Amino acid sequence: MNGFLALCETHLTHEESEVLCGWTVLVPIPLDEEIWLPIDSGYYESTMVVGAPQVLPLAEKLAAAIGLPAETPATCDNLDLSTWFCNQAKELVTTRTGPWSTDLDAAFYVALFLRAAQHSIRRGCPIVST
Repeated sequence: MNGFLALCETHLTHEESEVLCGWTVLVPIPLDEEIWLPIDSGYYESTMVVGAPQVLPLAEKLAAAIGLPAETPATCDNLDLSTWFCNQAKELVTTRTGPWSTDLDAAFYVALFLRAAQHSIRRGCPIVST
């Protein structure tokens, strides 16, 4: 996660990083600003709700910055994304280098947040991070 947070610091403002990384509930509708609820989220004493339409361009910005490969699964079931990074990504690194390949853990988190926002919008469903 440290590499991912470093990417956020390099390519996003502090406020953008907070929106991208700090949500507990991602909803498929646009919100003017994040909503804080006084509900314990497991890691924090409150819950932050953000709109996937606000998260998506931030995740896309990071994906473009690292050159996330097109082969990264676009729609995922269960552990497809994790499995891809554990297997196919490690093979792809040998033939296609770039910023994404220097830190596969950071690239995984970029893909994870990107696909979460896309999934929420595509399916019209909220996502809860636990």
